[in-house]
Amino acid sequence: ADQDGSTKKKGAKADEKVPEELSEEDQELKSNLEMFIERVKEDDLGLQKTALEALRKEIVTSTSSMTSVPKPLKFLRPHYPALKDKFEIWNNSKKRQ
Repeated sequence: ADQDGSTKKKGAKADEKVPEELSEEDQELKSNLEMFIERVKEDDLGLQKTALEALRKEIVTSTSSMTSVPKPLKFLRPHYPALKDKFEIWNNSKKRQ
């Protein structure tokens, strides 16, 4: 056990489910990304476009160094099905126009 009483292994493999404490900066990033996801789900097209642009900027700025999975992509993983569904709806509506 560590000084704080935790028994978390150092150097744990990436695929192991070890609950991780998020730094204040990471928690803020995650909250912002989740807010953008909620806006993408809204009916207001202008709001959707703004939120998508913000998501794009977060991902692009975080992928300058590809030594690991960028945090925005890691935090967006649970929201992927909803984003995919929204994209299919948009894509189908564009085809009908």
